[in-house]
Amino acid sequence: MLYTFAHASYDLHLFEQYAQSASCNDALLFWQDGVWALFKHAPVLADCKADLYVLQQDLEARNLCLTQLAPNLSVKALNLSDWVVLTERYTPQFTR
Repeated sequence: MLYTFAHASYDLHLFEQYAQSASCNDALLFWQDGVWALFKHAPVLADCKADLYVLQQDLEARNLCLTQLAPNLSVKALNLSDWVVLTERYTPQFTR
């Protein structure tokens, strides 16, 4: 399953449930203002088994640097072409 996060704020308890229920066969994608949630909830994501992705253009639009704000997370930055491939790879998809 592909979980996509496009908002800056999420209920911590609900976000923890998503992160804990995601398996190694799942992916979490942070885009639009969701890039802020990636940094805000980095401690929760440290134990997440799913692959973590962020849309590069959304980082750049907010003048954010992935390696400085989430140095302990293994997060891959994607361009738009990579994003299309990711959406083809993971089904179903769940948007928050």
